Amino acid sequence: MIKLKTFFSKCTPQAIDYLDEHVNDWLEANKVKIVFTNQAFGIVEGKGGQKEPQLFVNIWYEKE
Repeated sequence: MIKLKTFFSKCTPQAIDYLDEHVNDWLEANKVKIVFTNQAFGIVEGKGGQKEPQLFVNIWYEKE
């Protein structure tokens, strides 16, 4: 059965580095077979109503 995991991050260099680390840690901990990936960019309303750019990464996977 194919499942979906979504990660998201602000669009600063430090946040992208953390996103990379988070995705890699998740992949290592869960031993999955990646079936498909994609990414999207959007503006999300943050705390206090301010709009912030966000990066979304979707990973469709199967358990090994």
